[in-house]
Amino acid sequence: MSAKYTGKCLCEEGGIRFTISAEPIDPVCTCYCGHCSKGAGGLGQVMVAFPEESIEIESGKELITTFTFKNTDSGKPKDKMFCKSCGVTLWTAPEHWKQLKQLLVRTPVLDGGIDWKPTVELSTSKRAKWTSSVAGAAQQ
Repeated sequence: MSAKYTGKCLCEEGGIRFTISAEPIDPVCTCYCGHCSKGAGGLGQVMVAFPEESIEIESGKELITTFTFKNTDSGKPKDKMFCKSCGVTLWTAPEHWKQLKQLLVRTPVLDGGIDWKPTVELSTSKRAKWTSSVAGAAQQ
């Protein structure tokens, strides 16, 4: 199956490059929980779920490192996969999505992904009070 999406970490040369051969499973979402905000170094993470088997690492597989969060809002562990060279988060696998064999890919690591507008916002009670919701996005 041909690649529908391509992405990469921040490394200029020798970094992680990947392709995704499937369409997203769920709508694009932004999460404002403490892990996502701190992990993004900003207000929250923008992400979308893809089937794990649709993601193929083209180069840099040896650079992918996993960190497991244990103090999550759900109380269940969440794996974060990132580049050990540049530090950029590629995707996460919360327990629920792991069981479904899905990964939450950070849209900014996808080529053109910065323009993917969230249609769902999660953990909105933790969103910075000085920001507003995304127009038309469901609030959870």
